[in-house]
Amino acid sequence: MFVNPEKIVHEFGFLPGQKVADFGAGSGHYSLALSQLLGSEGRVFAVDLQKEILVRLKRLVAETGRENVDIIVGDVEVPKGTTLGDGVADGVVLSNIFFQLTDPKGAIEEAKRVIKQNGRICVVEWTDNLPAGKTGFSEEKMKKLFAEAELVFERRFEAGNRHYAMIFRK
Repeated sequence: MFVNPEKIVHEFGFLPGQKVADFGAGSGHYSLALSQLLGSEGRVFAVDLQKEILVRLKRLVAETGRENVDIIVGDVEVPKGTTLGDGVADGVVLSNIFFQLTDPKGAIEEAKRVIKQNGRICVVEWTDNLPAGKTGFSEEKMKKLFAEAELVFERRFEAGNRHYAMIFRK
């Protein structure tokens, strides 16, 4: 793995007891790191469109005794596609998914919808070496997309080999 989810979730500034959605949860590296950080009073909403990946994540969550992780089959690019309520989360994590999205603006709007006022949207994305045929998101392009959604850039930090991370606030 090129990044360290445990270290990165601490950089995002989430606190025990908060609720955070992991959009495009995949194999669950960030969901599990968030689960540990947020503690038993917190909640992680692991959202992904691929049911078969979520079956594996659900099994891993059970094996590790993580009772604060909700597994959700949902489409992060569609309005209300995550099935989460408006303003239910303190934050959303989007890690290594922008290059896979057909509607990045839709995913940003869905993240904006589910976070509370002053909530954070945290992005980890590739700087280079994407899978063949995929287009990356430069830092400038990412900032522009979030600015268009009226989200405020808070800060940027290195997220490991060939990755950058950014935090935006509602």
